[in-house]
Amino acid sequence: MRRTYVGSTIYHIYLSILHSIKDSGYNADNTGENILFLVESTPMIEALIPNLKKRFFRDVYLISERREHVAHLGKFNYGFRRKKKLIPYLEGIHASLLQEKDFIRNADLYLCDTDSSKSYFLYEFGTKPIYMIEDGARTYVKRHSGFEKFIKTYFTKTPIGGGFDKEIHTLFAQFPERLPLGLRKKAKELNIKKETAKLDEPTKRAIFEIFISDASFHVESDHAALVLTQPISEDQVVENETVKIEIYRDLISKIPDDMNIILKVHPRETTQYQEHFQNITVLPGLFPIEILNLKDGFYFEHGYTLFSTALSNLEIVKKRFFSGKDYLDKFTVKATRDLIKHMNVEQ
Repeated sequence: MRRTYVGSTIYHIYLSILHSIKDSGYNADNTGENILFLVESTPMIEALIPNLKKRFFRDVYLISERREHVAHLGKFNYGFRRKKKLIPYLEGIHASLLQEKDFIRNADLYLCDTDSSKSYFLYEFGTKPIYMIEDGARTYVKRHSGFEKFIKTYFTKTPIGGGFDKEIHTLFAQFPERLPLGLRKKAKELNIKKETAKLDEPTKRAIFEIFISDASFHVESDHAALVLTQPISEDQVVENETVKIEIYRDLISKIPDDMNIILKVHPRETTQYQEHFQNITVLPGLFPIEILNLKDGFYFEHGYTLFSTALSNLEIVKKRFFSGKDYLDKFTVKATRDLIKHMNVEQ
């Protein structure tokens, strides 16, 4: 087996590893030859590369993100001449794309959505079937009108995204039945809970230790509440960080006073929560919260988030609270409000 994965988040990395194991018939000692391209949108994500190369990937490469491309190419070229301009530009600044081109052509190609630098792979290798791995909550919401799809397809010739591009042959999703109708016919299941249940203990330990040193990590789980934060100020879906802190202060105030609060920072956040909240434990961002399912000893009576689907993936949480609808008036982006209104989650 030869596979190329392209993602930009910690979640993408985790799903890519689980997929490679599933695709290899659950033989984690022989998952074939895999490479991974990571878009530089998560701070410090390069720190994971040495561990990723130890077991599941032959090599891991970083590629620049969208804002750098727009700045270099200009908004007009990026919006209307992207295919013509982006391919030579990225190949000129990232030697790895040329170095691995033959491998990618002869490998199965998996994209975690088709936005940002990932559109390069859609353009350059779109003559063969391309697979997509879900991009979290966004994948389950219809993001474009028919008119927007028409403009992207025939006018700007830019990727539609979300799995709707004709080049995307199969979409791997946790919950295929929850996808927009236009995607269900090409969907296959890749469910975190079902996949991790099939892993043996050495494989679980190997995945866990990619992200966290087992010897140095401890969470006080006695009568605990887990809070999963999100980069709502970084992504400019609320007005500023002050509004973000106000939202989380209100959310935390609703947690019973006698509970031990554990706050897990999202990997792309820059907020220093320790400066705003006392008497809570703040976990670092650079690991997917789902890996706590891989080890015994982690348990939370309550779990809280605004709209992170990661909370639904946690069997170690007894009762889940999705609070995004309480703060709809704070979100400045319509797409985010629509996502929250139409979310279908496990409580």
